Amino acid sequence: MNQKAVKDYYAVLGVSQHASLEEIRLAYRRCARAFHPDLSTDPDAEARFKEINEAYEVLANAEKRRAYDYFTAGASSEDAVDQVSPVVPPPPTAGRDPDPVYHAPPVGEATERKRIYPPTWAILLIIVGGCVMVSVAAGMLLSLRRNRPTGGAEPAGVTKLTTFISPPLIPDHLTVLLEDNMPLRTVAPAQLNIAGTTYPVAAVLPEQGRWPLPAEQDALALWIHGTLVNYVIGLPYTEWTEALLAGLESGDRITMTLENGSRLVFASPQVKRIDATDLSPMVQDKPEITLLILGNDRPNRLMVKARYLPEDVLPETEQRAEGLLVQVDHAGIVSGDTSTGAASWPFVVEYFVTNTGNAPVDPAFFDMVLEDGRGQRYIYNADAASRGQYGPLTGSLPPGATGRGSAGYLIPADAVGPLVWIFRADATSNDPARFVTDFRPPAPRPAAPDVSLTDAFLDSARDVMVISGTVYNDGELDLDVTANDIEATSGAGRSTLVVSSPQLPWRVPSDGYLDFELQFSVPAGQASVLLNVLGFTFEIEGLTP
Repeated sequence: MNQKAVKDYYAVLGVSQHASLEEIRLAYRRCARAFHPDLSTDPDAEARFKEINEAYEVLANAEKRRAYDYFTAGASSEDAVDQVSPVVPPPPTAGRDPDPVYHAPPVGEATERKRIYPPTWAILLIIVGGCVMVSVAAGMLLSLRRNRPTGGAEPAGVTKLTTFISPPLIPDHLTVLLEDNMPLRTVAPAQLNIAGTTYPVAAVLPEQGRWPLPAEQDALALWIHGTLVNYVIGLPYTEWTEALLAGLESGDRITMTLENGSRLVFASPQVKRIDATDLSPMVQDKPEITLLILGNDRPNRLMVKARYLPEDVLPETEQRAEGLLVQVDHAGIVSGDTSTGAASWPFVVEYFVTNTGNAPVDPAFFDMVLEDGRGQRYIYNADAASRGQYGPLTGSLPPGATGRGSAGYLIPADAVGPLVWIFRADATSNDPARFVTDFRPPAPRPAAPDVSLTDAFLDSARDVMVISGTVYNDGELDLDVTANDIEATSGAGRSTLVVSSPQLPWRVPSDGYLDFELQFSVPAGQASVLLNVLGFTFEIEGLTP
């Protein structure tokens, strides 16, 4: 039985199979403008418009495009791709009232974008992925359960204020620092070491002075999100933790590793008890760290304050492992597709290895992995390593010789720091070298506006000119548009903006658009007006008989 033929979406938009996303986006706007049912006189305009939207929905999505290319490449002669003639915009319709007219840029034509529902295979893929995620989450929950022998005692009733198993999400709108009125990304603590004892750190947002307490996780430090000058961290109560803090001496060090790999050192810890309702430790007036014991029923709590030692913040750049001296030159994401739409990024560690032993060493036996802040490990990737400065280290390394190499990995776009590079002389070695890398995710591309007009006419009854159009945002950050970004001028000066729909200011989401209508007062005795929207200028003519 013949299967349903697959449409050639590239032919629908009139682009090649190797077209870039920008070429596909421009072709879509051009074709959609040409066959918009409200603008085109072609009898098949509505069908072609739906076909154009269907093609753009697939080709503008990286995953759908890969699946489409794979499917069409493997199609048999019976499943041949529909031969669709490329879209050619029709010529202007004769006899249309030319007044008023406008001259707009040749690209970025506006169109109505309709919602296209995903195909069946995409829905099935989403359902399967959801089932896998639920199974993994259930396994994680079961692994967190502890066996607690009762010893014959009756269970006691315990009430907790708030519990969580994974750290809560910090709202994106919560701004901690500003620089030139622009929000700065907070570099959160990832790990805390107190006199040799290590705690992973999770961010929390206290509510009404109460701290969320971790469920079944006593060895977890809780950082109050936003405390940066004075890092305020709570430790859930256990006898061991309270004894550790109470026993700190002036020579002990407290080290905190941030999610970007930086390490902060604090010294001269001062131990005392304060009232449980005292909020004075939250004050951000000098660089220090404050540790508080949480969760016990005492009217007071143990507190430790330690001062910041900037002179002790030294990166660890070399370590020894099984007769080898390993040094990290630098590490980070290499050039490539690092947009927020990319599924993974190539991450490369540039390193030196010196053979301090008496026998040659074969780099082929090196065991090198990368571990992220969630504990997820990534194996060596030869393709990513080849994109590094030195490339993969090959050939035998004689005694006393030093080799330079690149260790490459593919990390997901949502990877969480710090990224720790673990080096072993071979897979059976129990003497690894561990380096915390300076991981900085690529910043998203700024907002990229594009403006086009769809109509302009005079409303003589209200003595206003009405202009409609669309603002596009091809960037990865939201685009904000205010009244200062829009003006209409003529020889008589600046026209008054009477009405804007939607009401200003506007916010255009990343890779989104917004349709608008503007109404300006008509300048007396002027035949034309210049409209400027976000730096895009249009000439509106035909304002006088």
